[in-house]
Amino acid sequence: MIKPYDPQFSHKDWIDNQDRVQAGGADGLNSRFHQLEDEFAGLADNQINPILGVLGTTAKHLTLVPTLFRYSESGAELQPWSQGVDMVEKATNATEAHGIMNIALPDGVLVRSLLMTGANQSASATLTVALKARKTDNTGGGAKTLVSSTKLDVAAEPTEEVRIANESFRYFLTVDLTSAEPNKPVKVFCVQFVYE
Repeated sequence: MIKPYDPQFSHKDWIDNQDRVQAGGADGLNSRFHQLEDEFAGLADNQINPILGVLGTTAKHLTLVPTLFRYSESGAELQPWSQGVDMVEKATNATEAHGIMNIALPDGVLVRSLLMTGANQSASATLTVALKARKTDNTGGGAKTLVSSTKLDVAAEPTEEVRIANESFRYFLTVDLTSAEPNKPVKVFCVQFVYE
C-alpha cells in the first residue's frame, strides 16, 4: 500500500526590509531550494513512481487445458495419460502417467507463477507439472526446469527470474505422475501461468 503524501517542506516567508535574502546559510536560497529538491525526490520515490509501477505492470493469465502427448525416456516409452475432452487422467490400474505439451508464451514476459488444478485421490502419488526450456538448436545440454509445482491448487513461484526468450529457447510442459495407487483416480484439469 502506498502511504498518504505528507509534505516535508514548509516555506517561511521573508519580511520586506527586515530579512536579507542571500544564497548561503541555513535560511539562504541554496538551502531552501535543496529542501525543495528533497521534497520532490521523496514525492517521486514514495508516491508517484510506486503508482506508475502498479499501473504499468498488469498481470496476465494464460490458462491451458492439458493436451498431453506420450513421450519416451532413455528409449523406453513411458505410461501416457488418458486424454479427456478438457482434462487428463491416470489410466485405470496404472501407477504412473507421463505427458508433454508445447507451450507458447509471449516473448519477453516475466513468468510469476505456475498453478495446476485437478483431483488426486491417491495418497501415495507424486504429481509434478514443470515448465521447461531447451535451446532452439539443442545445444547446451538437456532441458532446464524453470518453474515446477507438486501441489494442486497452489501457485508455485520460480526460484529465479524466468523471462521468456522465444528467439533462443523453446518451451514445453511436462506433467508426470509417479507412485500412484492403481485404483485411485488422479486428474489434471488445467495449468495456469501468471506473467507480466
